[in-house]
Amino acid sequence: MRNSLKISVAISMFFLASCVDKMTEEEIAQIGITSCRKPASFIKQIELDPTISAFSTSEVRMKGVVLIQFQKIAGDTTNKKIYQDSSWKQFGNMGSLTTDDNGNIYTAPLPVVNNLDFPISELNKIYKIDNLTGKLELFFSLPKPDTTVEIVPYAVLGVYFDCHGKKLYIASVSGSTRDEEKGVIYVIDINTKKIIDQLKGYDAAGVFVGGTTGEKRLYFGSTRKPNVYSVALTKDGKFKNTEIKTELTLDQLGSRGSDKARRIRYDKFGNLIIYGVEFNYSLAAQTNRLETGYQFNYDETEKKWKFFKTLQ
Repeated sequence: MRNSLKISVAISMFFLASCVDKMTEEEIAQIGITSCRKPASFIKQIELDPTISAFSTSEVRMKGVVLIQFQKIAGDTTNKKIYQDSSWKQFGNMGSLTTDDNGNIYTAPLPVVNNLDFPISELNKIYKIDNLTGKLELFFSLPKPDTTVEIVPYAVLGVYFDCHGKKLYIASVSGSTRDEEKGVIYVIDINTKKIIDQLKGYDAAGVFVGGTTGEKRLYFGSTRKPNVYSVALTKDGKFKNTEIKTELTLDQLGSRGSDKARRIRYDKFGNLIIYGVEFNYSLAAQTNRLETGYQFNYDETEKKWKFFKTLQ
């Protein structure tokens, strides 16, 4: 009787898990295309137009995060307004940016030329600009690296909020050395501020969640090779398994021929848009890095991504 009860409970839990993870084809196909992101509420309070404004961490001669309002005239980038709250620069240079479904912005320290703003032991952190107050504060501290060995001078290189699973993906190379790949891709629940899953042993930069191939997958660009890989995800955003698939390569593409994928996104048609840069873990080399865009289209017959064109 007791064994029968155990079997019944196990079967019930199996079917419950199956139902929770079940996704329709239409639902999967829209992952990475349908956006939940909205502008931060504080933007209107500072009298900027959120429809023509964007956050940036690469404005020349400005540390930290800035908010840029562009001209309404298409293609005119000469006349623009730049806003920066004092809290946005207090922690030094920042790297990747992502926005959640409430308008909060997440970013992480990115050394440029040297580590004066942040010692290596303090790099592995996520900061958040609150959508209501507009203030930049520490959001989450990731595990500190072992600084007794000669590790690379970087930590978080990629951040991405998935609108479907409502999770934050963080790609960190903290603790890696020139010869040893110890990077981790973290999955963070922004409501509980907890790490709910992680994929160890991969140094990655660009991260992105998409589903146009018929599966919900996390795409990530390697910092060691000019390749983009992927891994299957569950409906709620955890790693379904640890089977890594090579999706495409930037090898021999563009003017440099060995770009690493810094940013990965879909266009409105579901094609993969990869923004690649030269990267070799050298701080000095990142000061004037050039970025090239690449478009890859998915071949339904061969079930693989194919290079289509270089973007201007």
